[in-house]
Amino acid sequence: MKRRIKNILRPYYAYLRYLINRYAKQHCFSPFSMEQPYLKLSLCSDEETSYFGYYTISPENSKGQVLFNVLDPSNNKLDIHVKENNHDNIIGSTTAFNMQQGCMLQWGYKNQNLIYWNQFNDESGNYEAIVYDLNSNKKNILPMPIYALSKQEDYALSLNFDRLAVMRPDYGYFCKKDTALPDDENDGIWKIDMRTLDIKLIVTLEQLKRMRLVETMKGARHKVNHIDISPDGKRFMFLHRWVGPKGRFMRLVTADNNGKNLHILNGDKMTSHSWWMDNGTIVSFCYTEKFGNAYVFFKDLTDSVIKVSDKLPAVDGHPSATKDGQWLITDTYPDSARMSRLYLYNIPNDKLFCIGRFYQPLKYTGTNRIDLHPKWNMNEDAIYFESGHTGKRKLYSVSIKMML
Repeated sequence: MKRRIKNILRPYYAYLRYLINRYAKQHCFSPFSMEQPYLKLSLCSDEETSYFGYYTISPENSKGQVLFNVLDPSNNKLDIHVKENNHDNIIGSTTAFNMQQGCMLQWGYKNQNLIYWNQFNDESGNYEAIVYDLNSNKKNILPMPIYALSKQEDYALSLNFDRLAVMRPDYGYFCKKDTALPDDENDGIWKIDMRTLDIKLIVTLEQLKRMRLVETMKGARHKVNHIDISPDGKRFMFLHRWVGPKGRFMRLVTADNNGKNLHILNGDKMTSHSWWMDNGTIVSFCYTEKFGNAYVFFKDLTDSVIKVSDKLPAVDGHPSATKDGQWLITDTYPDSARMSRLYLYNIPNDKLFCIGRFYQPLKYTGTNRIDLHPKWNMNEDAIYFESGHTGKRKLYSVSIKMML
């Protein structure tokens, strides 16, 4: 009952805080401000509602072609666009999507003519993935939706999007009428062999519970989310989360690409967003006993935890780094005045730059919220991100060549 009352009152409380803070702070009268005035925003699409998806994937390939989604609210589907220079082509559509990660739209890493996205098959009643060849316009079907694709493109990892629809609607798909969930012994993380299309359940929820059973798991429901594969494809990380009578808990876990050699890096209070800095180092925003809420470096398969910097804000964001490990980008959720911030951090010199601040209208809350979700372009000299500061959800880019 208390939780239900809180959920009812939350939007009113947020609106009250917004009114107080929006007009109390001078900068909030402008929908956005670039803190480095020589940097210019570029709009990636003039469409009504355009966005790409998550921070772990770049919308750009090595040819400068840009992928993005356009929401068609009349029939609740996404149109999938490819933009090259001033030419914008629709190559497909899907009803399997959410507003945070889209349809897991992404370029192939080795073959950058290939485009991947998830869809719902009305005939089979199942989710699956499309592999689209931009040169031939031919499509192949993968028997499961993908969550993460190895950079070698030899395998992909998947999870149960129905379970996310029930337990974490921000990241689930909602095409099915019946979302009866399998038991924990038959649900978890699947591996798809991209050559043979064989599918294997490599990590089960039951297995994760047995790793380190704790009191908070009694009567709780379990799920996995936020899978990401190391650059060399040999390891992957994910969040194991459970929700029960004692609250919401989570662990950051890594594993070999066959599901073996599981290792808990952090838990159980809070781990949010993470990124592979290299094949053995992960940057994460999380809670640790030593540093509290902070960005930290974890060393895989060890207990090593190092705080990144005292200069980075101790608030949740979506970090990613350049391949040489020199530069980190991250963001913040909207503050009480509904302003999100985009940050660039130089790791060797411990220098933090605020790129800009962007107003996110109150209509973008809950599962429809707009996170900046910053991601690098292929040359790592520009940042793509989403924002609603014009009143519409749009995909933007900003060149940071002059700052690097």
